[in-house]
Amino acid sequence: MVKKGGKNMKLVYGHTDSIYVQMPMEQTEEILALLNNHVRKEFPNLLGLEEHPIVLEHEKYFQSLGVGTTKNRNAGLINWKDGKYLDEPEFVMTGFVAKRVAITEIEKFIQMKVLRMWVEKTPESEVTTFLKTWYNKVISGDIELEKLTNRSRYKPEKLTFKCYNCNKQSTSKELVELEIDYCTKCGSEKTLTTLEGKRPSISQGTEGLLWYNQQSFSEEIEDSYLYVRVSDIPTRPRYKNPVTGEWKRPRYVSAPTQKLLEEIATTPDYHHYGNALVKKAEPIYRAMGWDLDKVKFDINQKTLDEWW
Repeated sequence: MVKKGGKNMKLVYGHTDSIYVQMPMEQTEEILALLNNHVRKEFPNLLGLEEHPIVLEHEKYFQSLGVGTTKNRNAGLINWKDGKYLDEPEFVMTGFVAKRVAITEIEKFIQMKVLRMWVEKTPESEVTTFLKTWYNKVISGDIELEKLTNRSRYKPEKLTFKCYNCNKQSTSKELVELEIDYCTKCGSEKTLTTLEGKRPSISQGTEGLLWYNQQSFSEEIEDSYLYVRVSDIPTRPRYKNPVTGEWKRPRYVSAPTQKLLEEIATTPDYHHYGNALVKKAEPIYRAMGWDLDKVKFDINQKTLDEWW
């Protein structure tokens, strides 16, 4: 808590060239003038510029602001901006994964909804009930596959590798077709890196793409594609990992269209996606000190105290 000129201000958050201070709206102009006068006294304009190089300005007023425990992660409702009150509060958020393209539709919906509930000061019990409802829907399979689907694009350079010793490049398709464990150019034991010289990793959509292209479909994926995580079932065909040469069942499958994906991804890993929803709410629960375990708690279960 900072006190200036008889006015109380609580510094809430700071980032790069901005600070967030809690104060009544009617006091902002008066406090801003006090702060600017203080800055001019503490940091004289030694260069003689027409305007002091440090000027504090009032840009926005939040009627509510939620600040996460991780740097640059916050959300709020703005009701004053650029010198005027807004007709409707404007929801803004920074640093949360809901802004990313590479998340599923359901994950984005859940995080955006929980963020709105957070800044609208919805009680913990109501937020938990909302999350529990959707968590149970997802793990029971009561959701369209399209809402669990991720999108990506085939990038040949990501599936091209080079020999660690001689830099000979090979595509994933060439490596799959080889039945040898040594480099055909230098003869050394096969040790591969990415084109950037990093350790290769085959996961998620890339694994699904490799699996799809090694099956007997009419055409290979060579552009954009969809993928989803699936449960491990013994009847699913294996694919060959081009880096290790290992044959394994995929945890992700891909397809060029949603229709085809729904035909081949008959056993989505619903528990994985249910846990992903809970994880999207975790930053808000951690910031508020709420109990996230209640989301997964079955009302039919008894606590240890109840058993005793």
